[in-house]
Amino acid sequence: MNKPVRHPDRHFIPPTLAERLRPAVEDGRFESVGEAVLVTTQAIADRLEFGAADDVEAIRRSIEKTIAEDDYQDAETVFARLRQRYGEGED
Repeated sequence: MNKPVRHPDRHFIPPTLAERLRPAVEDGRFESVGEAVLVTTQAIADRLEFGAADDVEAIRRSIEKTIAEDDYQDAETVFARLRQRYGEGED
């Protein structure tokens, strides 16, 4: 039976682990320790799903699967949506 997944900030992680992730939050790589946990967990899940030994290989296999399943958006569509959302970039 599937249970709802709670936001990572609401799960207990050992304080020592939270402190190891805190610098990544403070330097802006993540918005919170919970986000860092979520991103890390997703990377591990990708490695397990695609049988990859590293993140680059997992990403490559994920992209191949997406292309094979024709489950992707054209880059121009994605960039147009980003420009609309965030405005034109300054050069």
